[in-house]
Amino acid sequence: MWPMNLAPAIGLLLLVQVPCRAFLEHATCVRRTGTRIAAAEGKFSDEVTCGPPSDLFPQKIMDGVKFNLFGAGRADDEDRRHGSFQPPPRSMEGTTVLITGASSGLGLESAKRLALCGATVVLTARTQAKVHRAVNDAVEYCRDPGRGQYASANPKVLGVMLDLDDFSTVRSFPERYRSSMSDRSLAIQIDVLMNNAGGGGHPSREVTVDGFEKTFQSNHLGHFLLTSLLFENDLATRNGRGCTVINVSSITHRCAEATHGELRKEVEFGYDFENMNCDIAYSGEAYCQAKLANVLFTRELQRRADLHKPGWLTAVSLEPGGVATDIWRHVLGYDPRTYDKRCNSGEELTQPPNRGVIDKLSARLFYRVATQVERGANVQIWLAYLHASEKKIEKGQHYDEFRTVRPVPKYVNESNSEMLWTKSEDMAGIKFRFD
Repeated sequence: MWPMNLAPAIGLLLLVQVPCRAFLEHATCVRRTGTRIAAAEGKFSDEVTCGPPSDLFPQKIMDGVKFNLFGAGRADDEDRRHGSFQPPPRSMEGTTVLITGASSGLGLESAKRLALCGATVVLTARTQAKVHRAVNDAVEYCRDPGRGQYASANPKVLGVMLDLDDFSTVRSFPERYRSSMSDRSLAIQIDVLMNNAGGGGHPSREVTVDGFEKTFQSNHLGHFLLTSLLFENDLATRNGRGCTVINVSSITHRCAEATHGELRKEVEFGYDFENMNCDIAYSGEAYCQAKLANVLFTRELQRRADLHKPGWLTAVSLEPGGVATDIWRHVLGYDPRTYDKRCNSGEELTQPPNRGVIDKLSARLFYRVATQVERGANVQIWLAYLHASEKKIEKGQHYDEFRTVRPVPKYVNESNSEMLWTKSEDMAGIKFRFD
């Protein structure tokens, strides 16, 4: 997903093939044959190079439009093979899943479907009101008689407020989480940590109360601190299976630029350690850098965990595709198909000001063409389910759909991963320890 202001271009997308960044992740909308088999056999997809969206994705963008809008290229059994992935009934009983950013979109969809198969789901959101609403949505989803054998009168869903843009709430989270679980007589160990929250597409550089650029903190640094504190407080290491950490990244990590500023002679792709906080330059590309940080963090977390004690932790990252979620709200506004209903239910939503006819038409087109949340959440739900099953997860790897893909070796390497880890420790004011 690439949240930036390209509404007029989206309106013309069906007429001309343009390098439209707002459709960047439709590369994953074309569902490929045999992806589940490939994942089960541990096979990798072909390596994908880095570069600007205009070089990497123009044809795949149009393929995504044709697939989602017109159904072109669908196999006869497409819906059966690539509908919403739902783990078997009661398959995740005894498994506790913590999901950040679960008030809407991929996080809320994951909470619903994991609770539906018996998991104890702890969801987080930025405010207590959003927590309350999300918990109610998930519980009602599970109680729906239409779920058949999945329906449950008493799903285990609870919520704890967490704002990753405010380190004070991150630092207090372990104790508040422990208290919430104890009050309900639930086991406190976290089996699956799904670092799902994120944001981007801010019109200009915004700084959090902690002094960091908002896209960087909400996507990476806040999760880095949270993950560290959960291990430090012995909340993710208590059972024999260890913990699975799932970091939700994006295909846009391949477009992160390693050089910024007026003096650069040409664009180099990679992680820009001189511009981590977007002090030199800020643009929509800040989202790409934050998503590359998710991949680098995953690799280094796995490496250090294995050195600490082999076999007890699994860390993976993934790219869900260009999904119709609230991450686009700063660019296109909220999904017009559900906006009025959400406002009437009590959500305080505001569409961007000064939206013209083309902007509104672009939003309607985009939310129709983009991958729907039900499919976009498939991979993170599937990976959480694998933790509770006997099937193998490729440790430290990056997933697209139901298979592993290779991040670009040029900049996804041990040197960059270790440097990001060290700098993140300094910024968060911690020393990451596993016990």
